[in-house]
Amino acid sequence: MTSVRRLKIALLFSCLFGLAFGATQALAQPQGQTGKQSAANYTQLVERAKKGDQTVDFVQLREAFVAWTSDAKNQGGAPNREAMVAAFKENNYAKAVELAEVVLDYEFVNRGLHLAAEDAYRKLGDEKKANFHRDIAAKLLKALLNTGDGKSAETAYRVMSVREEYIIMHELGTEVSSQGLWSVNNKAFDVLSGTDPKTGKEIRVYFDISSFFGR
Repeated sequence: MTSVRRLKIALLFSCLFGLAFGATQALAQPQGQTGKQSAANYTQLVERAKKGDQTVDFVQLREAFVAWTSDAKNQGGAPNREAMVAAFKENNYAKAVELAEVVLDYEFVNRGLHLAAEDAYRKLGDEKKANFHRDIAAKLLKALLNTGDGKSAETAYRVMSVREEYIIMHELGTEVSSQGLWSVNNKAFDVLSGTDPKTGKEIRVYFDISSFFGR
């Protein structure tokens, strides 16, 4: 098995067995949005994305999700999530994708779950749906990388989990050598250090973790 294949499998199962973005968590709400407005924004953006609307801003979708989960009524978790995980473990792909489509209404920004759905649909021979989830996963990754540049606290990547930090470091081609928790202007940041693959110099990458730290 190639290292790329191992990485893909690891990402698929990390999304299934640990809720990567967690509608069960109370996350920080973006400024300027009420809970009611943001909840509507999230559900509307999800519906547009599901219909293939190419104008959906996936950075906005991520931020709307964070605000949506601040509403207590959305913190109970997706229905039948455990059954979905079990179906994936049992390679029952037909049942897994049926349940995954429901879970994704709650966790549409969960890139790993889209990758898992893509893999399952390909095994079922449904290339159209597999390609849809592949494309959504790609847009979510691009949106994550567009939340900042990580060069300072002011331009930190805005992440929703520690796992996203390591996804970004992987995309940067940087192996993590150390990790630290910093506070800048009473705001929490993870700072990961590693070696720049282009220059060989040590770099620090800043991650804004205010959406989930301490909550």
